[in-house]
Amino acid sequence: MRASIRLIRLGLALGAALIAGSVQAQTEDHLKCYKIKGDLKLKGLVNIETAQFGLDPDCKITKAKFFCVPATKSNVDVVDAKTKDPITPLPLSGRPAPGDRICWQVKCPGALPPDQVVTDQFGTQNLTKFKTKLLCTLAVKGTEFCGDGTVNGSEVCEPTDDSACPGLCQVDCSCGVAPPTCGNGVIDGNDDCDDPDLGGATCESLGFESGTLACSVGCGLDVSGCVPFSAGFFPATGQMTCWDSGGSVVMCAGTDHDGEIQAGATLSYVDNGDGTITDLNTGLMWEKKSDDDSIHDQDTSYTWDNTFTVHVATLNSSTFAGHTDWRVPNRKELASILDLENFNPSVDPVFNTGCEPACTVTTCSCTL
Repeated sequence: MRASIRLIRLGLALGAALIAGSVQAQTEDHLKCYKIKGDLKLKGLVNIETAQFGLDPDCKITKAKFFCVPATKSNVDVVDAKTKDPITPLPLSGRPAPGDRICWQVKCPGALPPDQVVTDQFGTQNLTKFKTKLLCTLAVKGTEFCGDGTVNGSEVCEPTDDSACPGLCQVDCSCGVAPPTCGNGVIDGNDDCDDPDLGGATCESLGFESGTLACSVGCGLDVSGCVPFSAGFFPATGQMTCWDSGGSVVMCAGTDHDGEIQAGATLSYVDNGDGTITDLNTGLMWEKKSDDDSIHDQDTSYTWDNTFTVHVATLNSSTFAGHTDWRVPNRKELASILDLENFNPSVDPVFNTGCEPACTVTTCSCTL
């Protein structure tokens, strides 16, 4: 008798919440500011506008007061000056600080912002008597900078010299990605397929028993119509190394360890090109994680209730990757994608590839 297996779309909705307590390297999301004396003096007016507090017109700008650089911070012995209670830093962090800054002295005649309740790593406090004092501008050490018309340092191109990537030079003087060609009916660029051209691939050639292979909207192979074999596809642990009781690596032959026996099916996955990954053993489809501040961002965590009412509900209402039956995996399903040969993260590289700031689920796969 052959068991009928229905493919299940799974979101790694608990990903960030499950590992929020893990130890991570510090991000340079602080600024360390040095008091300076510059030889450039200014005289004139500038308009300063912020999204939070609006426009400060006709601000007088005079001289440079501070030079600030990205930094990290660790508390050695910090206490509340009033209560003498020790301060334990709150787990509050953000993206890396945006490079070096020169902070100029300014004086603005406009209305003052209202009082604010603000929280940082040292705690929560009331901020009052706002007054504009400094304007911090982007700075670089030396005389070379992106936009000076000369390709130098780590730059690949300049807005006025984009010969390295015509029409694709970015604001940071790096080359952007060429516009995708997905949808032209021809497999090119990063396409795995381009409907109706599947490049000769079939469900059988990808390791399934039968079924109908399709091409996703992101020009990745869509195996949701493929049927896995009914038996023998319980995934292996991925472990291929053996140790002795003292924790030293040993030859696996004759140990009967998991690294020698390697019971179960070899871990095998396919990136569907639409922000999802399919496990070719279990048939489960997983949401990829990104680093772009979207609903898929690896750094976003949820309460138990919000996992369902926010994350899963958003995926289904937006028909993510063409599906509306996303759900939270159960414990056994989540454990099925562990690759115990790897550490931090203990997953196959397909779940942790090309992860960098601003990458999306169609260009990377992130796992903390």
